[in-house]
Amino acid sequence: MRGGIDPASIRQVTAQSDMLAIVAEVVELKRAGTSHRALCPFHAEKTPSFHVNAALKVYHCKGCGAGGDLISFVRETRGLGFVEAVQWLADRAGVDLVRQDLDPRDRARLDGERTQRARMIELATVAQQFFRARFSASEGRAAAEYAAKRGLGPGIAVRYGLGAAGSGWSDLCDHLRRQGWSDRDIVAMGLGVERQSGGIYDRFRNRLMFPIFAAQGDLVAFGGRDLSGDAQVAKYLNSPEVVDPEREAASPFHHFYKKGDVVFGLYQAREAIRRSGTAVLVEGNLDVMTLAQAGFENTVCAMGTALTSEQARAIRRFAAQVVVLYDGDRAGRQAAHKAVPLLLAEGCNGVLVALPDGDDPDSFVRTRGAEALRQRIAEAPPMLNAHLDALVASWDGSLQGKSAILQAAGPLLALLGHQDAMARNMAYDYLVTRLDPDAPLDQTRTTQGRYLHRPQALAPAPARPPMAATPEGPAAAESELLQLLVWYPAELGQPALRDAVDFVAHAGIRLALRELLALHRDHGLDLEAVARWAIDHTDPELRGRVLSWLAAPAPVAAGQVARQVAELVDRIVTPREIDRQMRHIMEQLPTASPETKRALSTRLFELRQLRGRR
Repeated sequence: MRGGIDPASIRQVTAQSDMLAIVAEVVELKRAGTSHRALCPFHAEKTPSFHVNAALKVYHCKGCGAGGDLISFVRETRGLGFVEAVQWLADRAGVDLVRQDLDPRDRARLDGERTQRARMIELATVAQQFFRARFSASEGRAAAEYAAKRGLGPGIAVRYGLGAAGSGWSDLCDHLRRQGWSDRDIVAMGLGVERQSGGIYDRFRNRLMFPIFAAQGDLVAFGGRDLSGDAQVAKYLNSPEVVDPEREAASPFHHFYKKGDVVFGLYQAREAIRRSGTAVLVEGNLDVMTLAQAGFENTVCAMGTALTSEQARAIRRFAAQVVVLYDGDRAGRQAAHKAVPLLLAEGCNGVLVALPDGDDPDSFVRTRGAEALRQRIAEAPPMLNAHLDALVASWDGSLQGKSAILQAAGPLLALLGHQDAMARNMAYDYLVTRLDPDAPLDQTRTTQGRYLHRPQALAPAPARPPMAATPEGPAAAESELLQLLVWYPAELGQPALRDAVDFVAHAGIRLALRELLALHRDHGLDLEAVARWAIDHTDPELRGRVLSWLAAPAPVAAGQVARQVAELVDRIVTPREIDRQMRHIMEQLPTASPETKRALSTRLFELRQLRGRR
């Protein structure tokens, strides 16, 4: 049971989902024989190497190695966890998931929250339509003029759904009531505020409005930029997380939108991020839109005052490289250096761009141009180096100050050690030489290492026998045999295969064949079961190889399989190889223990019988 979801429910969701339709929402598919291919959504390429098998509902890219099933495709392209991806598919397919880890009361609560979530998304959509209509009408002139003043053209207005909230006290609330929405719903969505004297009024008034989408595309909140110029009014206002703090756990809005989980612009930017492999992280919503218009369509920002671990994790689902591009003032630099450890903790790399004092990304690109910003990014130092440099720059020269820097760097370097021991060691050496540039490195390692609490290098994982990319000689026959048996698992019942496995020289292929034979013997195997075996396999190289076979057309017609399997077995189990194994056993027998001698004798008898048949 995965994520507490009944396996039968997962199979039902997968069976009732159209993989081609879902993949086609992300990339343009073209038929290639019995499969489909496209430009890979996970890396930039000019020649299609991304293949989809619609019947088995698996995919694989020969270029970058990405592969998996329908659920993993939804997870990777929409930035969702496993349960979220299954739920997304279930909602789309109209399947009610069965959760086995919940009692009836908890299940009823979750069902109620799902119903409430759907209602809130619908309500938010109605409000967004109202704001968008106002933007193009006389009531939205101030918002449209402000957007134009900031250099935001019609294309960006459409891309980010810019809207307008008028100056009336209850324009939106009155409109929503006429559409049949209750005051309770309007307040729960954060669009209305309760009056002490009774009734409700609009939360957003006289503002340039922009919708806030979750990574998967759900409209979950709104933000607004004040247009009145009143110093007593907040310049930026976002939807609240919780309407009633005293009843936070009971608030449906609490389960619907949490700003610390949401990355603004990620929904619009995710395709550009996938193409480039990089996300540009800025501080403000208008920075996102200005940079997107200047050609940096992969720009996002964190909702809230500072980046959170959840937001860093959401970005990492789409990009391994991040350009941290915060404001050039002191507050911006401090926020950037708080973001770097969070990004590194999630496995992100990238650069940290320093803007001139007083500049933010919006002002920089509008006054100096996109090329100047690209040059700035190209010259920026790696974010880890920049972060360590900032720590060193804060040193006051005292021993206590040095100790504070080492203690501050310790957790970060320990984290790197758990991810990449070499990267940790290089960062460690960089820091200690920056603190004592004239001292011998070995000496500084010894003296300062006591303060850094440098972790021991992690023991390397046991090496797996690699699946050769282009096997030659005998290994070519072994690879072909495994490919045929993957596509036609019924052939695993051939008696000759049990003899052939022991003659397979490639350790990885031999292990895979033994696993398939055991599964076929114990449970029986069909093509879908083989696909599940591959997707769940712990060896990434084996998983990638098998998925690449399944995503492509079948290697031979079904009527030719039995003959080809027999021919491949003959190429692997040769008289010469049988004789070699017999000689090896006879060399071992004189010095073997009694128990080992019995096993070797049995094997020698089997080989003699096999030799007689050959």
